[in-house]
Amino acid sequence: MKLRFALCTTAFGVALAAACSPAPETDGASAPAAGGAAAKRMPLPDCAEVKTEDAGADGWKHPDCRVMLTDTSKLALEARYTKAEDETTKIALAVVQTGDATVQTIEETMGNTFARVELQDVDKDGKDDILVPLETGMVNITWALWRQSADNKFVRVGEVTGVDLKNTDSGYLAVPARSSANEWDVAFFKMDGDAMNPIVTTTVTARGTPDKITGQDCELADDGGLAWTGLAQDAAEAKFCAEPVVADIFK
Repeated sequence: MKLRFALCTTAFGVALAAACSPAPETDGASAPAAGGAAAKRMPLPDCAEVKTEDAGADGWKHPDCRVMLTDTSKLALEARYTKAEDETTKIALAVVQTGDATVQTIEETMGNTFARVELQDVDKDGKDDILVPLETGMVNITWALWRQSADNKFVRVGEVTGVDLKNTDSGYLAVPARSSANEWDVAFFKMDGDAMNPIVTTTVTARGTPDKITGQDCELADDGGLAWTGLAQDAAEAKFCAEPVVADIFK
């Protein structure tokens, strides 16, 4: 390790080199300081290169890892997992700047899920948002959604459950969820800053048999946002049932 000698200064401003102990050279890394600068971390593997392990009765084991955001923020996420006594898993996400300064810590509690943290621009503003998996059912995953705001801070805007999240050409966030072999629900949300407003949900049911589907039926339910669309029930049902994320389910 390289050493550098610091100068000690008396109360009268006299520099006394002999009274100083050698300080370790940090090879350009910032020293810990108040306000969020963190000590230099042990390197973590890339999240794209690690795999969630099935530990049998002990549930899923999630390796600690690090991932760079793909936007212009130059931020990274460091995910660390801790198994709790009640068989849940505590996840702590450190939002890290260049130079290893932690600017925010996100904490969630995960149940039984093999899914990993994902990055996705859910509101199409050019910034990566964070999806934290909370629970996995037979098919669907419950996600906690953390939106990246203009100041690069993350705000929890809610939870959704489905197989994935899709942005529609009409400006909605759609969340398809499988109810059974022949039925799906697709919930539509409208993002407004840090608010994720539920609009409507379509329920799609296949006609025919699983090995020979002859078509599908679609119904619409108001989740509190139908009036916001400016459409009557029948017109809204025709519009949302025609969305590709809905119309293509059984194709």
